[in-house]
Amino acid sequence: MNTTSLAVSVLALAGLGLSPSPAQAQEWEKLGSRVVQFHAEKDVIEVTAKEGKFDKIRFGVEDGDLMMFNVKVVFGDGQAWSPDTKFEFKEGSRSREIDLPGEARFIRRVEFEYKSRIRKGRATVNLWGHHAGGGGGEKERRWERLGSRDVSPRVEKDTIVVTAKEGVFDAIRLDVEGGDIILYDLRIVFGNGDPYSPKTRLHFKEGSMSQVIDLPGEARFIQKVEFAYEGIREGKGRATVHLFGRHAKGGVTARKDPKDRFPGWEHLGTRTVDFGADKDVIQVRGEGPFTAFKIEVDDGALEMFDIVVHFHNGQTVSPKTRLVFDDDTRSRDIDLPGKARIITKMEFFYKSIRSGQGKATIHVYGRK
Repeated sequence: MNTTSLAVSVLALAGLGLSPSPAQAQEWEKLGSRVVQFHAEKDVIEVTAKEGKFDKIRFGVEDGDLMMFNVKVVFGDGQAWSPDTKFEFKEGSRSREIDLPGEARFIRRVEFEYKSRIRKGRATVNLWGHHAGGGGGEKERRWERLGSRDVSPRVEKDTIVVTAKEGVFDAIRLDVEGGDIILYDLRIVFGNGDPYSPKTRLHFKEGSMSQVIDLPGEARFIQKVEFAYEGIREGKGRATVHLFGRHAKGGVTARKDPKDRFPGWEHLGTRTVDFGADKDVIQVRGEGPFTAFKIEVDDGALEMFDIVVHFHNGQTVSPKTRLVFDDDTRSRDIDLPGKARIITKMEFFYKSIRSGQGKATIHVYGRK
């Protein structure tokens, strides 16, 4: 069956409310989603696929009608390609398959412009990729995004705290969006506190990626990466630095028990949430007063907002923050106001960023 016939067959099944065959479904992977606001006109889908090279993409739109144009696909090596196409989506529809040029490629992100006849509201744009050869990449050598940091010309040094799930890495690379910068004095701090400073000075043009930086010795846990920088391009107020790690052969190590994951932090509670719901509560079992908390998510990708921390004296506080979690990531440290406080429970609203079904496990940690 040729590509056109396959596409017609898949669309026909979808129109009948049926699913593609298992073989067809395995060839396509959902790479990411973006909720777009109709009052805006430009957005980006950062690819959340963990592995694999792709030779085609397609889009789908939920919860709204919109027109999409000026699509730009940015590959893993920083090169970009723009198909000569314009899409008009009705709610629940999807695009044709778009063949990517050349050999199968890793995809970093897809940028696009859009508009809607309705000026208010929102829609969800989904991106799928077709695995080359019908299968995934090499699991034992996959890359994972470990964290990101917005940098500005007013500061000269910064840190990316690693938010990746448990795992050991044997190499890193960096990626820059939104500006041209020079990055130097790189310092990698491993899980046991040992530092490593590769002798390198990296020049980034907007949208470029560094060479692979091999880590010394055996594969290591990474705690954070510190760096100095200069030269964000004139006219741009800030840039974003992304950090990626390459998993060592053999893949991800076994996940630690929550109480042992963060030295100096106490595990306060756990809650498995259902993506069919949107609000939940964690009853805190930790003893004593705490000065800060952080949240970790296992086995799911979700957005968390409207967090309410309840204290023993009946007072509450709602940190002004909105947290986005990929599979097995943690938040930054969130300081509590005033003196150390005893926490009784935490309420939060959340939604899935991939689908409306499934579950995730949320852990809360406190620092005294």
